[in-house]
Amino acid sequence: MEKNEEMEELKQKAFVCAIVFLFVVIIGLIFIFNRFGSDVDAVSDALRNDEDFVVFFRSDDESCSECSMVEERLNAHGVSYYNYDVRVGNFSSLLEKLKIDYEVLPPAIYVIQDAKVLYNITNIQNQEVVDSFIEENGLEEFSNG
Repeated sequence: MEKNEEMEELKQKAFVCAIVFLFVVIIGLIFIFNRFGSDVDAVSDALRNDEDFVVFFRSDDESCSECSMVEERLNAHGVSYYNYDVRVGNFSSLLEKLKIDYEVLPPAIYVIQDAKVLYNITNIQNQEVVDSFIEENGLEEFSNG
């Protein structure tokens, strides 16, 4: 009788482990989609539809110490933009679509019109440069409202 009880206990533990594993995988997939999916797909859709838009290329690792400052300045000016992490797998294909054949160093702001780069600034180092770029190129017209 003890062997059957041990087998039942093992089956229950295996079942609980399988449920926990599935739960973790599902949560992980949701996190990955929410983290990289929405703006990445939105940029591709905007390019396909020849929309005019602003894209902010960022990297969330230590190499982009100024990324949060640039994001704050874009938000302060009310600029509507797509937030694009350069570590995403299809970043190189986006650069090909935009005919960008040079290295893009984040933080970078690109203004896209008719699926072509109109204005850009890369490797931004200070707040004054961001503010000047936004004002000189009229990025306020890409507003949230």
